[in-house]
Amino acid sequence: MKRLLAIFFTSMALLALSGCREEEWSAEYTYLDQTSDLIDEPYTEQELTPYEPEPEPEPEPEPDPINIRIQFAGDILLHGGLGAGVGNNQFDYRPFMWTIRPHINGDLALVNMETPVDVFGNNQGIATWPRFNAPFEIVEGLIYAGFNHLITANNHSFDKGFDGVKASLENFRRAGIAQTGMYTNEEDFNIPSIVDVEGIRVGIIAYTDSVNGLETLVPADIRPFVLRRFRSHVLYDLPYIAEDIRQIRAVGADLVIISLHWGAEYVDAPTNMQRQIARGLVEAGADIIMGHHSHTPQPLEWHYRENGSRGLIIYSLGNFLSDQIALGIPATQYGMLVTAYVTKCHVDGISLPGATVLPTAFVRDAGRTLGAPYSILPVIGGQVPNEVESENLRAWGSRAYAHVTRIVGEEFIVRTENN
Repeated sequence: MKRLLAIFFTSMALLALSGCREEEWSAEYTYLDQTSDLIDEPYTEQELTPYEPEPEPEPEPEPDPINIRIQFAGDILLHGGLGAGVGNNQFDYRPFMWTIRPHINGDLALVNMETPVDVFGNNQGIATWPRFNAPFEIVEGLIYAGFNHLITANNHSFDKGFDGVKASLENFRRAGIAQTGMYTNEEDFNIPSIVDVEGIRVGIIAYTDSVNGLETLVPADIRPFVLRRFRSHVLYDLPYIAEDIRQIRAVGADLVIISLHWGAEYVDAPTNMQRQIARGLVEAGADIIMGHHSHTPQPLEWHYRENGSRGLIIYSLGNFLSDQIALGIPATQYGMLVTAYVTKCHVDGISLPGATVLPTAFVRDAGRTLGAPYSILPVIGGQVPNEVESENLRAWGSRAYAHVTRIVGEEFIVRTENN
């Protein structure tokens, strides 16, 4: 009996095992059968939809180039007060500007403000050479003329000490005009001077090589942060200015203007050292050098970098509003209004397609034929404006044109209204 039971269970186990294998093979076979059935089905041609890739978005058009004009004028230095008083400690310099005003139309227009302004308030203590203090109205006159930015680092910055610096800066703020050059604390000193001009970010840095020995009028602890100093008779400060250029570019300046108050007075040409410094700064990334201090016009030149780009060097703009005729040097009455044309292109970046020089003459007009004792005359093609009837003033304009043309060369000179 026991043997029969053993045979029975053994048979059942074998049957169970063979059934599992059968089921597995049966499942695989069924799959093959199904597949073969699919393969055996007659092929029916189906219409295929051709592949069409998603259209690429239209590229955005490149922005149009930005074109601006930057203008530069020379020294504002009020020798003798210039007869602008209208009584009760008030002054009016607007009539001085009537004939030049239509030509000061740059998107950015800079001028060298070479004197403290209304240091004691209410035009008290107005002073001329050797330590200046100009009336508040000179700033209003410059704004009326069309200027919108002052350069204030020069050898007269400390004429009235640190109080003069603070008062002048407050007066510029009150008048509503920007400035670069003087500061009252380290924080302001280290804020880059960058002006957005129609979408072009213009960086401006101003230096002077002299303060007429008046450093001690400014407290020693703040002195390094009131204005930037450099030496124009050696190359030692070139790396220091080059680093300033690098830093202002690093914070977004598209174009860099370096203002240099430098060189010898009353001469027609820069020194060889000045030329080396200016060219070295263009190599370091400066686009325009704005030079002043000689009180006489000096040459302009283009300096080309190895990559083919170029920078504009103005060695000295001469006087714009200053009467130094008593020196017996007629060229101190001549100046230049320089216009630099700037283009910002999406592909090529910043370029300077050209520059022009409008000669000017600052003339005494004793008869007030133009409404003021002095006038700034534009001289286009050797001619002053038609409203100038005085033969004496016309002669001054003619001499200014001849002198400036000789100094800067024919290529830069404005000859017609549309030049």
